[in-house]
Amino acid sequence: MRMKLANTPAPCNRSPAPQRLPPPPNARSKPMNEARKALRSTVRRLRLNSLALRKNWSARSFAQSLTDEEHALYRDYFPLFAHDYQLEPEGAWAIWLLMGGRGSGKTRAGAEWVMEQVALGAARHVALIGETLADARDVMIEGVSGIRRAAMDRDERPRFIKSERMLRWSNGAQARIFSAEDPDSVRGHAFDLVWGDEFAKWRYAQEVLDTTLFALRVGERPRMLITTTPRNRPDLRRLLNEPGLVVTRARTLDNADHLSAEFLTRIVKRYEGTALGRQELDGELLEDAQGALWNRAIIEAARVRAAPALSRIVVAVDPPVSSGP
Repeated sequence: MRMKLANTPAPCNRSPAPQRLPPPPNARSKPMNEARKALRSTVRRLRLNSLALRKNWSARSFAQSLTDEEHALYRDYFPLFAHDYQLEPEGAWAIWLLMGGRGSGKTRAGAEWVMEQVALGAARHVALIGETLADARDVMIEGVSGIRRAAMDRDERPRFIKSERMLRWSNGAQARIFSAEDPDSVRGHAFDLVWGDEFAKWRYAQEVLDTTLFALRVGERPRMLITTTPRNRPDLRRLLNEPGLVVTRARTLDNADHLSAEFLTRIVKRYEGTALGRQELDGELLEDAQGALWNRAIIEAARVRAAPALSRIVVAVDPPVSSGP
């Protein structure tokens, strides 16, 4: 499938009229995986190979320019409207870490990536790992950006079998959900695709990662996507040095068109420029203060889920040596 772009005007303050795309390839005339690959290639050329068009790209204006018939054809093809950081990176990577602020579109990227790999036939044995089983179900599957919600308008919507903790597609592909609270639950399984969500919240992050990588062993190219808002944890820092890792980053404001204006006004105004804002909005992995007696690793190592029964409570006060104004 080929597409010819018109001469691209020099960048200016006003965005050029959105380029008209040819209709998606007909899945009935070509195998589905070939059709999707052809369309994906076309969209990548449109988005990435034309610098001027990329600078002036506006998904919203493009969507508004489509006729009803065109919108029906394109509405389920996420790469056409996705942010660059939400698209699968190029290259021979084994782990993709998408690290971003709250509301930056991490979950949607994960859901779309899983669905695309299943549709292409590249994934048949999938693991979905959340902080808890409830998180995996309520966020990754049934959430507003989860797999079943993202597939709502499509011909192919997987069925969730609650008793088996499994998503099942009509082509036979399956996705099982796991809790990061139970690292051993992954043992005995073999996967060709894994999506882990909110890695920085996992209590046993390193154990779960190690067990999962041993299970990621079938298919032509087994791979893992990790989506998370960063926290200053040693597990995440070790992950950044993992061989075969590729990282994409995102800020909350990068996805502002899809977020509540009231949320943006209230949250950004309150936290922008603060350490918490840099972490939760900008998706920045913060460093410990030089010379600090207590660092994040020490705090995380001592964290407990619930306080034990206490016979007494002791409060210590460390006053300064000097006093006065």
